[in-house]
Amino acid sequence: MGSKLISKPKCRLKDECIRVPKVYDWVTDKIGTKVKLQFSKAQLEDIECALADPCRRPLRVVVKTPKTPPLFPLGDSEVKKGQHKDFFCEQVGEKQSVEGILCGKKVYAQLVNILFTANVTVYVVDRAGEEVAKLKTDVSAIEPFALCYPDGTDLLCRVTKISARVLDNTVILNGPFPSFIKLKVYFCADVQVEAEVKLSVQAKFCKSRGNDIQVIDPDWNDPCPEIEFPKECDNIFPRKHHSVSANGASSGHVTDESEYDGRAAIKVAIDSDDPDESNLTFKYKDLGDDKRDRDFTFEADQFDPSSIDTFEKNGYSILKVSGVGHADDKEVGFELDLAEGDGQDRFSLKLINKKSGKVTFATGLVEVDEGNIKIDLG
Repeated sequence: MGSKLISKPKCRLKDECIRVPKVYDWVTDKIGTKVKLQFSKAQLEDIECALADPCRRPLRVVVKTPKTPPLFPLGDSEVKKGQHKDFFCEQVGEKQSVEGILCGKKVYAQLVNILFTANVTVYVVDRAGEEVAKLKTDVSAIEPFALCYPDGTDLLCRVTKISARVLDNTVILNGPFPSFIKLKVYFCADVQVEAEVKLSVQAKFCKSRGNDIQVIDPDWNDPCPEIEFPKECDNIFPRKHHSVSANGASSGHVTDESEYDGRAAIKVAIDSDDPDESNLTFKYKDLGDDKRDRDFTFEADQFDPSSIDTFEKNGYSILKVSGVGHADDKEVGFELDLAEGDGQDRFSLKLINKKSGKVTFATGLVEVDEGNIKIDLG
């Protein structure tokens, strides 16, 4: 018998060039966000009215989310772009190149932020399922995605499912009904990067990956700046605290600056560390020829510590202070200037009407001819 040769079937495949959308990256993820909704005053009144009716209790809180289209067909452009009247997702801002870690290895990717938004409705219904109140709100969440997203490709996003649950009690047995309702809303996201290319391929079904690239943030290890106040000028301000004091008893003739003609005498004991124990007594003796008695005595009742000012000028140690006191039976304000110099002390005193602010008496600059004043500037 002769042998028969079994010939191989001829390969009927031939090279073809096709144009297809190539998938550069495909990521699925579940994004959750919390939201707090507030009922209006009128709605709360309707709810409390229903709770007061035993036939309508208990009330239930029900959440309704938009229904998403089926996963297939993939070619539905409206679904691929995530456009829908009750929900959508879209890229926000520009992409940026980043470094990341995937399966323990460094990778280079593009980081984008994607916004997810949906209309969610909360119903309060009674025992029979009849509506008592309704709240409708937009819920949004934004999530970063690290993708293979080179220039020349397009990002396609769609929401494959939206779910929500009430974080508080969903069954209300009696009042008062809470004025706020807390929700947790979840978006199931399908994010794809595509570009139209020409290919000759052998293929099999592929699966998406998780949003699992750990982005390396170059600023993560950059510490926040320490609080550093501007450098102080310690030798200029604030001045170091010095205890200043003035003591003595002295007198002299009022000067031509004063409208009075007489002698002025003071006795002072001023301590900046203890203004409450400081004292000042002033006596005026009129020497005029008009035979009017203008003699009076003034005593300080209170010194203003913030008014104390000391300095040196033209060889004099000078202390200024103000406060309130009484001249005979009238309460007045005062301003006192003391000056200690080599062999010549001086002082001046002004008495001021507290209501009008006008000077009612002034000695002018008195040159001491009896006694002395000692000033310690610390």
